[in-house]
Amino acid sequence: MLLVTRYLLRQFFGPLIACLVAFNGIFVLFDLFGHLSRFLDADLGWSYVLRYYAGLICQFSPWFVPASCMLATLYSMWQLSRHSELTAMRASGISFHRLTLPFFGTAFAISLALLGLSEWVTPELSAWSERLKESGFSDARSVPRRNHVFLAAGANRTWTIAEADMSGLEGASHFTEGVEIKRDENGAHVWGVRASRADWLDGMWWLTDPSLIPYDIDGEELPATAIQTAPLPKSMPFPEFPETPAEMLAAARKWDFLSAADMWRVLRPSGGSPSTESERWFDFWFRLASPWTCLVITLFSIPTGISTGRQSVFKGVATAIGTFFGFYAVTLALTYCGQHSWVPPATAAFLPNAAFLAVGMVLYRRLT
Repeated sequence: MLLVTRYLLRQFFGPLIACLVAFNGIFVLFDLFGHLSRFLDADLGWSYVLRYYAGLICQFSPWFVPASCMLATLYSMWQLSRHSELTAMRASGISFHRLTLPFFGTAFAISLALLGLSEWVTPELSAWSERLKESGFSDARSVPRRNHVFLAAGANRTWTIAEADMSGLEGASHFTEGVEIKRDENGAHVWGVRASRADWLDGMWWLTDPSLIPYDIDGEELPATAIQTAPLPKSMPFPEFPETPAEMLAAARKWDFLSAADMWRVLRPSGGSPSTESERWFDFWFRLASPWTCLVITLFSIPTGISTGRQSVFKGVATAIGTFFGFYAVTLALTYCGQHSWVPPATAAFLPNAAFLAVGMVLYRRLT
């Protein structure tokens, strides 16, 4: 790695880390003021408190991280331009593209990290934090999910779950406190089974204390003594149930805590984006668009930071603040329009990035 590259990265990472710490620190501090007494009353360990705030921070990372990239880039380029360091580097034969490559490479890596975080970490971790908060911070060890209904897509089969164990981030391994599985045909129950427990073992569901539910021709449940059946084993497998715990709990999870892949699985059967689902379609497209804001905003901030370096400190700060609020004002306005079908959801999600990308490319080309 060239010495100049290491120098530029140090110039960038310093304000970037400072912005991230400041944004997240202020957020955690305000939340801690409201929940500190509840943490103490519940006698939560530090590991649970840290995990709780990790879930909250992950929820807001699509807003905090791009804002930090923007301010860090603006400040770095303002400093380099103000002290004529960029001029000296270019005079030594280093191209402008080469000088800005470390910023673009870092922003691209951060965008990929945000995308991975939003798909594989944020949904479950944020959902865990939400359940812990809803439980009054009283049951940090398991934080169970209670009273959920899951409809197996394409199978006309409904699971009613009294309690789902969530002792780990990887998902539930068993359902307890009563489980019912019913199959419908033509809107009426035709088959069902009850169990005290359902375990997912070796890629298959095992039911404990299973008993069949009898129905009449109208789909009404009959008394257990209405039909005579041989007693079932204490525990038996049901390979005809292919749905996994992760799929079931993702379907029962709040919409805001779904990954983009889970959102797509829910929305895909509709075959489009009808106005009644515009808010959800916008959330799906925004989930895909928001990580790349880091890269787009870096491109826009490089020429903006250089131009402010030639001006007074006041103008530089004013430009940084105006850019910061301008981008998010446009984002919030288009969010409202996309969720209310005034603008196609995909367009509303990607348009802020596209607009700032276009302006940034024009400003960047002027400097080259």
